[in-house]
Amino acid sequence: MSLLMPVVVVLLVSAQLPQYTPPRLPSGESVELSADSVQYEPERRVLTARGHTTLRSGPVLLRADELVYDEGRQTAVARGNVMLVNGMMAAVAEALTVDLTSAEAWLDNGLFMQKRGVTAEQLRAARTPQELRDLGETSVLLSGQRIVRTGDNAFQVEGIALAPCLCEGGAPSWHVEARSAHVALGERATLTWPVVYVGAVPVLALPWLYLPLADRRTGLLIPRPTSSALNGFSLEQPVFFTLGRSYDVTLTPGYYWGASEQDVTRTLGGVAVTREEPRTTGIRGPRLLSEFRYMPSATTEGRATLGLLYDLQPVRNPITGGFFLDEAGDLLRTRRGLRGEASLQHRQELGGGWFNRIDAFAVSDGFYTRDLTADIVARENQYLRSSGVLYRRDADGWLGLEVALRQDIRWGYGLFGGPRPPAGATDTALPAGPRTFQKLPALSWSLAERPLLGGWLVGGARMEFTRLSPLLSVFGDEGLDGRFEPDGALPLTQPDGGVVRVPDPAQGNGRFDGADREARHRLDLNPRLSTSFALGPWARLSPALALRQDFYLGEVSGRTAQRGYPLLDLVLDSRLTRVFTLGDTTYQHAVEPSVALRYVPWVWGGLPAPGASPDLPGQPYDEIDSALPPTAPGVARRFLHAVVEVSQTLRSRRGTTRRELARLSVGQGFDLSRHVPTLGQGSSDTAQSVARDTFGRLSTHLGALTAGGTLRYDQNSRQIAQLSADFRLDMPKGNIYARYDDLQGVGSDRLRRGLDALVGSARQSPERAQFLTAGTQVTLGRGLGLRYEALVQPQTRDESPLGQQWIGVSYAPACNCWRVEGIARLQRGRAIPDFGLNFSVTGVGSFGTGG
Repeated sequence: MSLLMPVVVVLLVSAQLPQYTPPRLPSGESVELSADSVQYEPERRVLTARGHTTLRSGPVLLRADELVYDEGRQTAVARGNVMLVNGMMAAVAEALTVDLTSAEAWLDNGLFMQKRGVTAEQLRAARTPQELRDLGETSVLLSGQRIVRTGDNAFQVEGIALAPCLCEGGAPSWHVEARSAHVALGERATLTWPVVYVGAVPVLALPWLYLPLADRRTGLLIPRPTSSALNGFSLEQPVFFTLGRSYDVTLTPGYYWGASEQDVTRTLGGVAVTREEPRTTGIRGPRLLSEFRYMPSATTEGRATLGLLYDLQPVRNPITGGFFLDEAGDLLRTRRGLRGEASLQHRQELGGGWFNRIDAFAVSDGFYTRDLTADIVARENQYLRSSGVLYRRDADGWLGLEVALRQDIRWGYGLFGGPRPPAGATDTALPAGPRTFQKLPALSWSLAERPLLGGWLVGGARMEFTRLSPLLSVFGDEGLDGRFEPDGALPLTQPDGGVVRVPDPAQGNGRFDGADREARHRLDLNPRLSTSFALGPWARLSPALALRQDFYLGEVSGRTAQRGYPLLDLVLDSRLTRVFTLGDTTYQHAVEPSVALRYVPWVWGGLPAPGASPDLPGQPYDEIDSALPPTAPGVARRFLHAVVEVSQTLRSRRGTTRRELARLSVGQGFDLSRHVPTLGQGSSDTAQSVARDTFGRLSTHLGALTAGGTLRYDQNSRQIAQLSADFRLDMPKGNIYARYDDLQGVGSDRLRRGLDALVGSARQSPERAQFLTAGTQVTLGRGLGLRYEALVQPQTRDESPLGQQWIGVSYAPACNCWRVEGIARLQRGRAIPDFGLNFSVTGVGSFGTGG
């Protein structure tokens, strides 16, 4: 379409000028006309060019077998193998007729093509219409029967057909036909009474349709109707705004009608009454989601979102998630009101080795994610983590300033305020929400390891200053046990082993007492020296000496503390290899045994005490505070740990391609603390065996199969501490994947041990987590596809271990110009699955239920 007007001008100007005068456009550009023969008939005022006719003007090129200009009738006709090129737009036709008086044009079997993956020079060099059609990729194919110019770059087209996606070597798999359309070149097409065809079958008719004719054009995107058991039916309409080449905004207004209400029986005035009430999860009401994207330069990019929702559902208890009731036991329907979400991702290179990065996420309350997301995995998130860092990185080291925030979403507390029960509610005595500790801020400096003393010694260092504090307070107010309890109770163990819960008078009382955690400043110093030398041709010995020294200052109490200890590392390893060849592939098998020792001979100082009493045991805040194995109070935490490990690897080389086919590692951890001299007191856990976890790790990459697994066995408790496995099999028509995790004692330090302990604690925790995710994606042929995924939690005993199942059946043509998929999702505890439909059209958008 964008080619029509330049060609009309070229035909007009070139035909009106005498043959011996170089033709020029009104803009001053020259027009070049060449042909095997050019004839002008003065009496008829007709110019005829025949044989390999070529007309050039700037980026516009016209080729045809014959070109005729009738000055009297003010018409120009190009016939036979008509080819037109203007930049990345091209056209072919059997004939093109232009009425210069009315600015109308008629096409005979004409097609306009938007090209990509090819240069404009290559398009202009094409000699035949078929060669022009075959060059590069055709992203848009357009045709029209009658075209009328209505403005500088605007046209009215009758009998339009538009195909935004083409299958190679075949007809378009889908296209749009319309009675008429208003086309703004390089901008948009507004179609009247369009019909969408899949193949030759009409599937959708609309009274009006807006289609962009270029990337990043302002306009409406495809509406997104969705339906789910969580929120019922909803409809969203995205609107895209282009703010120049580097910025854009997408506004998505929508409305959620909410899930159907359910029958609930309550006792009102001593009488059981059953009535319909809203479900405790989900939303209802209008929502506006905005997204702002920017990339003003190659070194700066970002994305910011803000979503606002006015929720018409009743307010809930932030702890239990249930509705508030009045004194008569009836449901209070006070609206939840304004809720929302926000995020910011920003990356920037400042120059001189300086960079900054922001990854920030926040929701208005802890229930927000669970109300909008039906997926079980996403609903299980307990924290949202945000961070911002300004850093400088070079060959000498790393210097950075970081702020890290965590939003606790385990309960329904608000982001900035506590719970606000509605007027008339009975359960108004709710504890204040948890005061989650944040990193406000952390200043880190790392000196890269470098050779010292002639190169036989290597040294490096790290220093970090950290302030750990709640966002809007200087202490946590957790109470007598130093832990936030949502019911404000204190668990007490009875002589018979039972546990009773009594009110904790110190939790949430607004005073710094009990075992409250206070805002704490910490300076962590960690220098390290190491070396390595060979023991003949068979082994290598690598000793290292490090020091960790921490200084603490309490922001409320003013108390100071310090803790430090040296770390002596010794690694003895060897490597035995064998190389053999099979065909054109060379294989290398390596056996690598190693023994690693880590020794802390003594510890001076300790962690600062929590609360107002300096006599309470020190309380760790993060992984640096927890870097030593836990011991009984008053016992020196010196230790000697060892890990014996044997690794085997199999690698292949074919030509210049190298791959690691398999790696197997088996090892045994030991805690030898009670068998070595110490400069401190006696060790704890003297009755424990020196053997700790026995472990094995396997990873394989064999052709289409990628698999791995980890097994850890605790000899003290005689049970598996960790069993993890995953695999993926890629096939020509699909893949199969699965991952399984079985963790025992996930709440202990065994699997989340500190930075400096070489083996984990042998203490057990009753917590156990089992998790299996398995699925497949298969192409069945003839465009059909199938996907299935299951989430299994075997530790569940009182209900089905199948937490969630997805199944989708799809159809798409070979070139994937469009795709339709029917999906079903069955969640644990529901007898009827959620059904949905997704429909995607390449270059236009998609709508449906998602998933």
